[in-house]
Amino acid sequence: MRRTMLYGLQLAWFMLGLFIFGLAISLMVKAGLGVAPWDVLHLGLTHYLPFTFGQVMIGSGVVCVIIAVFLRVRPTLGTVLNMIFIGVFVDLINKMALLPDPVSNAWRWSYLLLGIVLCGFATGLYITAALGTGPRDSLMVGLHQVTGWRIGPVRTIIEVSVVLLGYILSGPIGWGTLVFSLTIGWTTEYSLKFFYWCGNRRWFKQLIGSMGEINTAVSSQQKA
Repeated sequence: MRRTMLYGLQLAWFMLGLFIFGLAISLMVKAGLGVAPWDVLHLGLTHYLPFTFGQVMIGSGVVCVIIAVFLRVRPTLGTVLNMIFIGVFVDLINKMALLPDPVSNAWRWSYLLLGIVLCGFATGLYITAALGTGPRDSLMVGLHQVTGWRIGPVRTIIEVSVVLLGYILSGPIGWGTLVFSLTIGWTTEYSLKFFYWCGNRRWFKQLIGSMGEINTAVSSQQKA
């Protein structure tokens, strides 16, 4: 029973990370100062395809997973959830108009910087959930294994390629794209360090243990 509860917490942790990631993307799009490399491509494709931004993101993820499978990288549950739900959350946030339109440059830059911070934070969340890599990370790993090149050059080639293709398709490149590219690695690194630090704290382990004991007690009462 405790194992089931811990898996449920792990899944909830992962899904929270995906939601915050979707929120981060929506903030950067609303800022109108340029978006992350992959979203330059996604938004560029919306000019030519009868799909929403989120649906294009899902389709892009499907293509990445298919290519990764041919490169002998098997998708995990986390890969599939990542592929589907970030796009779903982005469309949901946009449809519900959860974010007001920025009315000044200061507001726009605040949206952008908050989006970058939340993107790194969300990445730390879903990575530490340990349910597997996302679709684009799977593609990166597959190309790394096939070419024998280091992860750094492979990731750079992918990011530059999608930005160029997105630019050709009239995707929104701006200062935000450059700021994101220069800072996302740092925000992700510090986020990962924070969550790994939490995972090693006594209070965190005691919390998980206490929740397991409560769940076991409730189950025993129900059976009685």
